[in-house]
Amino acid sequence: MLGFGNSPQETLVASLLVMTLVGFLGSGLMRWRGLARLTDLLMPAALLAAYWLTYNKVPTFPPVGAVNKVFYVIVVGTAIGFAAEIAAPRAVRLLALLQPVAAAFYVGSPRLGAASWEVALAAVAGMAIMAMVMWRGATGAEDDVKRGGVVAVLATGFAPIALLGASSSSFQLCLMFAAGCFGILIVHAAKPAFRFGGASSLGALGGLIAIADTVVLITRKADLIALAVLALCAVLPALSERICLKLGLSRPFPRLFVHAALAALPAAAAFAVAFVDYGSSFPV
Repeated sequence: MLGFGNSPQETLVASLLVMTLVGFLGSGLMRWRGLARLTDLLMPAALLAAYWLTYNKVPTFPPVGAVNKVFYVIVVGTAIGFAAEIAAPRAVRLLALLQPVAAAFYVGSPRLGAASWEVALAAVAGMAIMAMVMWRGATGAEDDVKRGGVVAVLATGFAPIALLGASSSSFQLCLMFAAGCFGILIVHAAKPAFRFGGASSLGALGGLIAIADTVVLITRKADLIALAVLALCAVLPALSERICLKLGLSRPFPRLFVHAALAALPAAAAFAVAFVDYGSSFPV
């Protein structure tokens, strides 16, 4: 990973701060210039930046190895998603649903001969996560910020699972991506003007699912119970509208806070499950 400090911990913290600041400035500039449609590119750009900071390279093409394949899953997903958003908006959700399947079979291709059922299961799980994020709520700016928030929480919650899955690089990648997302979305907390469209769904969320595929299918040391708990991050936020209605919350910021809190609860529970499972062996 690109060095910013004297120790790995300092380097990681510095990278997180850089990602947050750049995300905040980029998102703020687009908001100021009224480039709402282009905000769809911010989250996949943050994931690509986090990838470069983690691995300090752009993989050669064609890529060799699952980690290198992830980079091109993000790039191709972003390009296809953004193009579809412009040319065929109705096709975006179908493409988003198919993307996790393609990513699972592409990243998990070395496992197809020995355990094809694992690849198929990863594809179905990825489809389910994508569907739960994309099909919840309406399509307004506030709902798009909510979708982005769920992706950020998923990245944060998956980071310790990746670390325990023998992938410290995926741990760093997910944390930096989550930091970038936080910087991007905080600009839209009070008055949302953010677009979570084709590029965000295929490039950012699809890329995150591909990262999870590398840990689940290739290292094969992921805590599956913790992963199942983490998946609830995409389920519980569906209750936010009902809770906000009962509490009489109408302003965007408190509504987004409730939504994010409901997403964060399963992420914290997933971390707790992983911590209990590994006990004193948990890496610090």
